[in-house]
Amino acid sequence: MHSAGPPVILVVSADEGVRASLLEPLRRRYADDYRVVEADGPASAVAAIEELATEGGSMALVLSDDASPVDDHESVFAAARRRFPDVRRGLVIEWGSWADRVTSDAVLQLMTHVQIDYYVVRPTHSPDESFHRAITDFLREHEAAAGKRHRAYTVIGDVSQPRTHELRNRLARAGVPADHLDPSADDAVAMLDAAGVTYTGVPLVRTADGRVLVDPDDAELARAYGLTTSLPDEPVDVVVIGAGPAGLAAAVYASSEGLDTLVLEGESIGGQAGSSSLIRNYLGFSRGVSGSELAQRAYQQAWVFGARFAHTRRVTAVRRVDDGFELAVSAAGANGAAADVVRARAVVLATGVTYRRLAAPGLAPFVGSSVFYGASSVEARAQTDRDVLVVGGGNSAGQAALHLARYAKSVSLVVRGPSLAASMSQYLIDQLDAAGVGLITGSHVVDAGATHDVDRLDHVVLERSDSGERVSVPADAVFVTIGARPHTEWLPPEVLRDQWGSVITGPEVLEEGGRRAWLGSGRDPYPLESSMPGFFAVGDVRRGSIKRVASAVGEGSVVISTVHQHLGPHTGG
Repeated sequence: MHSAGPPVILVVSADEGVRASLLEPLRRRYADDYRVVEADGPASAVAAIEELATEGGSMALVLSDDASPVDDHESVFAAARRRFPDVRRGLVIEWGSWADRVTSDAVLQLMTHVQIDYYVVRPTHSPDESFHRAITDFLREHEAAAGKRHRAYTVIGDVSQPRTHELRNRLARAGVPADHLDPSADDAVAMLDAAGVTYTGVPLVRTADGRVLVDPDDAELARAYGLTTSLPDEPVDVVVIGAGPAGLAAAVYASSEGLDTLVLEGESIGGQAGSSSLIRNYLGFSRGVSGSELAQRAYQQAWVFGARFAHTRRVTAVRRVDDGFELAVSAAGANGAAADVVRARAVVLATGVTYRRLAAPGLAPFVGSSVFYGASSVEARAQTDRDVLVVGGGNSAGQAALHLARYAKSVSLVVRGPSLAASMSQYLIDQLDAAGVGLITGSHVVDAGATHDVDRLDHVVLERSDSGERVSVPADAVFVTIGARPHTEWLPPEVLRDQWGSVITGPEVLEEGGRRAWLGSGRDPYPLESSMPGFFAVGDVRRGSIKRVASAVGEGSVVISTVHQHLGPHTGG
């Protein structure tokens, strides 16, 4: 192999016929952008992988019909991932062999142990578009993970500044690939010289049309890549507050059924789910789907049905009026400006929850640079060869740890309880164990700091819950995914909430607050309706919700039928 040229697609099989059946369609369709090479078995494949890595090459995809270890050491799939963390790996099987117990057990075992990403059925005819769909999906995933997508935007800023990370995260969550350059880099200096802009210590964003934005606020950034922040002057049928899974589902069903729908989102499309690197237990995505891709698909789906979106617009107050509701909405990109007003006949609250901040004092100086609240998948590559801690024991924590394990030198989960069994899906527990992710139980973070470089975190202090013993452990970065709580303090007192701020809905309004809590007359609250008639709550912001993406989507979908009941018989489809 030679390092020059495009990324490699490696085909591995001891059977010459199998290799030929794969090589021919791959070379015919992908040779312009990838170098398709072959190996006649795992041993020669591992040697080729080592050679390519030594020469500084890159590998996009490995296809092999043999997952056996070489010299009792590691398989071709393990060797490929060790050398190329972004590589995608497919086990080649014959058509129909999934019915064979040996083959199916092998696929499941390899996926559980994070040895493969999925299987590929060997093509039997030409063109075999099912085969090429699988290959294209693999290559798209590699392109995204390796940062190879066309990047028309560039963030120029010091990595020690939290705002630099925030801007990168905003672009990534919006599905906008972006490069990052240190201000002293030659390319950054050339870009700024060409634009006539001087770096003054705050991060800059170079847009696709060559403009340079100086520390843009979220609204300016959103408008730069084509999103709307404006509000309608006329009343709408339903306002959806929040564009996470629940809110997007509500927008899809409301707009598809003829309701004039407006979605208000203060941060990023997708909510917390949008930062998940891989959601494997969502219906219909057998290989899994990233949270950002799922969110972008749902956003486009709602948009083509006619839903309108006002990005970076946060609702600050709501009040009942004779014909529905008036919502005070923060002015886009204006600090301290008077709020705008939106009028709606019904409201669906889908603002979800946010992770609680840890009280550990030593973490505060590093928030946004090496301490992150949420499973920020965009930061994963920056943790290469670093020690990383993930605090939390839920599925979000598990997904974050699994993704980080591709790059980091070590990843450990820190949980207060004795195990993960009560809070995490079993498939994730199995994969974390197979990926070598450590588990620190019965502990919580009480402090952190920097011993050598004051600008970079290098350790945290953990305290044992049973004994109070404190121990310092290495940590170059910390991802915190615990203590999720809703932000509902802005709601009027008429909306009944529990002690944690979660909105109480449906029959529980009467059970919890009695008849005086229900502001309606002539009927009881509809399912998912709050104590204020016409004001509904779905997803994680609602008390009693199941903290799963599928559950949030389900609630967002079914709430529209009760919105129709509230609005009356002549509202859309």
